Amino acid sequence: MHPRNPYRIPPDFKELALKFPEFRKHAKQKLSGKIEIDFKDAAAVRALSTVLLKRDFNLEVELPPDRLVPTLPLRINYLLWVEDLLQSAKPATEQLIHGIDIGTGACCIYPILAARMKGWHFTATETDEVNFKCSVDTVERNCLQTHVTVIKVPAESMLRGNIDTTKQYDFTMCNPPFFDSDSFGPKSRSEKRPLPMCPKSGGSASATEIAVKGGEVKFIENLIKECHDLKLCVRLFTTMVGHKSSLVPIKALLKEAGACSLNETEFCQGRTTRWGLAWTFCDNIELASPPQSQRKTHAKGPPPLNYSISRERWSSKGEFSVACVLLKSVELLNSLKMEIRKVKEKKDRKAVEFIAKENTWSNQRRRQREEKRIANQGFEQPELKKAKIDAATPEQQNNHKFCLKGLMLVEETDENFISLQLQWIEGGLGRESMNQILQYMKNHLFEK
Repeated sequence: MHPRNPYRIPPDFKELALKFPEFRKHAKQKLSGKIEIDFKDAAAVRALSTVLLKRDFNLEVELPPDRLVPTLPLRINYLLWVEDLLQSAKPATEQLIHGIDIGTGACCIYPILAARMKGWHFTATETDEVNFKCSVDTVERNCLQTHVTVIKVPAESMLRGNIDTTKQYDFTMCNPPFFDSDSFGPKSRSEKRPLPMCPKSGGSASATEIAVKGGEVKFIENLIKECHDLKLCVRLFTTMVGHKSSLVPIKALLKEAGACSLNETEFCQGRTTRWGLAWTFCDNIELASPPQSQRKTHAKGPPPLNYSISRERWSSKGEFSVACVLLKSVELLNSLKMEIRKVKEKKDRKAVEFIAKENTWSNQRRRQREEKRIANQGFEQPELKKAKIDAATPEQQNNHKFCLKGLMLVEETDENFISLQLQWIEGGLGRESMNQILQYMKNHLFEK
């Protein structure tokens, strides 16, 4: 999953069930106490997407029951990849971003997310009458008319004749039908084969949303032809690909069409993997893969830092349990002005996510020595000296939005040991920042 995707840490279903009645009726509690939903139930997945859009993006969305349910981690992965490509291809001085969403679906998901998250402008096209009306209602309900324009287009054309070619567009997006409509028919008169669902988890959808004659390769082939005709007004073209086997023939079609540069990525979220392809006909744009969107973006980052706490050493601290170790560890993170969010809650395994808005952990040894010296001298620390110790580094001064995000996991390894792990997610100086925080925690957990 993309490093900037907010759903790298899964949502807390218990929290959602308590806050949103419409989600609560789909939530089930296991014997272990864990709250979960049935991802094969389209209504449950629809409720999950709806409440997450409301909670995390302040977007009010009504999803029709017979249309494709947009799962947010995948959609956000796609948007963030496009943002990476734009940052590498677009001059930093240019601020206005205008994209085209080909087949925007039932709730105009990409445009409304991009408008809310990034302030981007979109022209969204749609052939299906139900999807078109729902998308228009969604845009108006969320007061995004200044950023998103939805237009009804004929099914025979994706771009040609549907957009204003006197304007300049930064990119196109497309989530094509993945399946071949010819393979949907029953094998015999007596046998009926249900339409496959896409995505498999909660995939209620209309036939035109998931299937097209010739499948996604033929669909994207037609798209490439239209893109070539519009190469003077669109800088980047992108599409999602549902089957890995489609990548080779599609890339061959792009080379045949004269694409100057290509970019390929994977979108990995849970058990679902999709692929993204980007191309341009501008010879002054090089679509080099940004580090965070290269292949294997789903690979784990650097291994977590691990600190093992023994029962014997903890004896003076109180009860030797995961809950007690977590509580005291969270107190230390709070002392560093960290924002804490619970992630996992089990008896023998607990985790929290922590976020820092500023660097409060570096030079901790110097701070401690200074505090000890002041305490021994018996008078207050001079204001000038204090300012020097607490001063931000030049790097932090240049980046007033400095932020670090990490995960702390506390789990029982056996009856005599509890493991405290710190996992870097993003920001700061990576593993070096985690090392400094862990050192601070070790010093204060067992200080005399």
